[in-house]
Amino acid sequence: MESGDITLTVVQLDLVKSSESTEAIEHELGGKGTRDLIKRIQKFVEEALKLVIKPHNNDLIISLGGDGYRILFENVNNAYKFVKEFSKIVEQYNTIPNRKKRRFRIAATTGEVNFDKSEPCANKIIGHYVLTLLSRLVTAESGWFYVDDPTFKILPNHVKPYFTEELVKGKDHEKNIVAWRCKIIFDEQELQTFKFETITVNDGGQEIKRKLNQASYFVESLGEAVGKPSAPLIKMVKIPGGTFEMGSPPDEPERRNSENPQHTVNVEPFFLAKYPVTQEQWQFVAQLPQVNRELNQDPSRFKGANRPVENVSWYDAIEFCLRLSQYTGRIYRLPSEAEWEYACRAGTTTPFHFGKTITSELANYNANQVYDAGVKGTYREETTPVDSFKVGNAFGLYDMHGNVWEWCLDDRHNNYEGAPIDGSPWFDDNDNLDQKQGKAVLRGGSWFSNPSFCRSASRYVDDRAERDSILIVIGFRVVCAVGRIL
Repeated sequence: MESGDITLTVVQLDLVKSSESTEAIEHELGGKGTRDLIKRIQKFVEEALKLVIKPHNNDLIISLGGDGYRILFENVNNAYKFVKEFSKIVEQYNTIPNRKKRRFRIAATTGEVNFDKSEPCANKIIGHYVLTLLSRLVTAESGWFYVDDPTFKILPNHVKPYFTEELVKGKDHEKNIVAWRCKIIFDEQELQTFKFETITVNDGGQEIKRKLNQASYFVESLGEAVGKPSAPLIKMVKIPGGTFEMGSPPDEPERRNSENPQHTVNVEPFFLAKYPVTQEQWQFVAQLPQVNRELNQDPSRFKGANRPVENVSWYDAIEFCLRLSQYTGRIYRLPSEAEWEYACRAGTTTPFHFGKTITSELANYNANQVYDAGVKGTYREETTPVDSFKVGNAFGLYDMHGNVWEWCLDDRHNNYEGAPIDGSPWFDDNDNLDQKQGKAVLRGGSWFSNPSFCRSASRYVDDRAERDSILIVIGFRVVCAVGRIL
């Protein structure tokens, strides 16, 4: 081999569930079954790689046997692009019916590699879930993602605030080294399941179907707040990736021009809070160390620990996410507008995830007004506790229609001309959240809203969407990233 140093970027791929060790697989499948599985994975990877990388994008591919692959790239941008495209192929593979028994996942980590071309590459490898220079390899707790300082500097600006700087012990080094870390890899063993009911109504709002569903989630415990007997919790529901039509169809009653044109969007998996952020959750996070701005610890007009927080601006919501991220070690943020609508619809194409109309028995809105062939109901004139209606959508989310408007991450746009189709937030000029000005986007309607504003496709992009707006109809819920930072 050619001698001399070369700096490349490595991507570590892991294509079997993180909770499945080799021993566990062999116990389940036996020796022959395990070998067959490994061959199937290798064949799948080799075919998939042909679709997402070209010879000039990487120097070599190293097969480590089993489910592990390490791919070297010339630069980090190529590596990020590869991970995104490869994830789509994995997700498509998982949708094939006869693959259901063993679904693949991609746990990808990237990092800069400095090695001598004259040495066997396999002798110098990146650690699982760890991103740092190979000469400074660190051993990390499973689930923590480390980057070295040079790599941190090239991360997208809206990602950087979620990393925490710390000193770590480097392999074969007497001195500690600087690293940045966040928690973005989820072990399936962390997840729990819950059962819930969904309801479908007819055109007049009468219930015609009730179904029992199940979803996965993890619990983020916020610790014990001062003077409180127990810890507030945030339940984060697993939202599967998929494709949907964003916006409203031409024949949807009371649709608005801002919902045009309807377009296909592919959304990657993520976790979304089961409910809007409650006042109890807000008050705990608001007393955590400040990142960029102060927070009012009790801003809401309609008091109640389990009611949604309101009277919070977009900037307040961003600060909440940053404090929560630093406290938990995971990346928390506002949802993109595409993520929000995808999660709200949960596979439906009707104006509401309940069906063609909405009723006050299912949501909190101005029920003095009716939508389409619906009927009038109770106008409560205030927020309600987030678990009031006891029915969710097919993903296991509650209060997606009404109660409080919810902030999204995106910049405001009059319509969807030029909108991204990958579920990412739509930023005009820069992705530095500290410097954002002007309007954002509000979704979901509120206790004060007419029912047409509570539709899945409805988007508020006018005066109330000013980022510094503080109103008793506006709250938010949070997203947590899944095994990726982009």
